[in-house]
Amino acid sequence: MKKLIALLLLAIVFIACGPKWAKKETMDALNEARAALSAAEAKINDLESEKAALGTQKAELEKVIADMTAEIDALQSKIDSRCKKLK
Repeated sequence: MKKLIALLLLAIVFIACGPKWAKKETMDALNEARAALSAAEAKINDLESEKAALGTQKAELEKVIADMTAEIDALQSKIDSRCKKLK
């Protein structure tokens, strides 16, 4: 009798404290969250690549601006020197 009571008590504890199985809705939500995470990570990688490309393009354009500024300064000095000769 004691063995039966101990076995029943053990069965109740196991059932009450045992593993819980997730509901279908919970599993669907988890899978949806995983898919969203995967999409977000892909978007992050795309944006980081775009950021790197734009950084390279920015550096190239800054060099072009510096070259054009130097050319403008050189032309302005030629204009100034020729205008002084005419006066």
